[in-house]
Amino acid sequence: MNENYILCEGFHDRAFWAGLLEYLGCVDLRQPGRPPAPIFDPWGLPVRGSGEYAFHSRRGTFIRIVPCGGRNFIAQFARNRLAIRNQKPLVRLVLNVDADTNADGSRAVSPTMSREAMRTLVQEMDPDATHGGDHDLRLTDGTIVSLVQWSATQPPSPGLPNQQTLERVACAAIVAAHPTWAQPVERWLESRPDPVAAGPKEYAWSYLAGWFAEYGSYEGFCRAIWGKPALAAGLVDSLRQSPAWAVADAVANS
Repeated sequence: MNENYILCEGFHDRAFWAGLLEYLGCVDLRQPGRPPAPIFDPWGLPVRGSGEYAFHSRRGTFIRIVPCGGRNFIAQFARNRLAIRNQKPLVRLVLNVDADTNADGSRAVSPTMSREAMRTLVQEMDPDATHGGDHDLRLTDGTIVSLVQWSATQPPSPGLPNQQTLERVACAAIVAAHPTWAQPVERWLESRPDPVAAGPKEYAWSYLAGWFAEYGSYEGFCRAIWGKPALAAGLVDSLRQSPAWAVADAVANS
């Protein structure tokens, strides 16, 4: 009995992970479209928590997605889960945050969870943990801890936010599939009277309002874009440029 445990910042990331795992062939245990039914983890406990999602990997391993209510809480959630791994073994613990760097190289807010911060956290729990690759640490009991930072490698351009976040990944995929949409979004954001700064959500929600309002919410958009082949191809292309794709693929095939 074990599980993969994905810690992400919030509900939008949870929805994006749900779409990504489905794209990779995992099974949503909530069975959307059917009457709600209880879901139990490998230890027979109901999956509830604060909006947790549950999946089975391609091989049937349990996957839990946990939105932490903000990036500042991910480290504590990680400590809490690692502390009970002897009772509830882990295959992999994924720590997922926005990269929060700027595409143009300008100074940006440092991410709450950097590789160095992940290493410090893991070695607090297991001083003998070793490197398992660019994005992994392996604990002495075999648990793997991975860091996923959302970012897209496209250079600064109209239609894309500057800050490296989940929204930039989504916007980059949209612009790659529909390049003529970028300038109208840029012009709209520039034309607003008394505008607030155009950050990642202003860009992403502009695409949502303009072309994807059928999804009904931003959370719905974050999941449903994986069902659009042209957009999914752009998402995969972005995620392959960082450890994100390798980590997601490992979880899906665990």
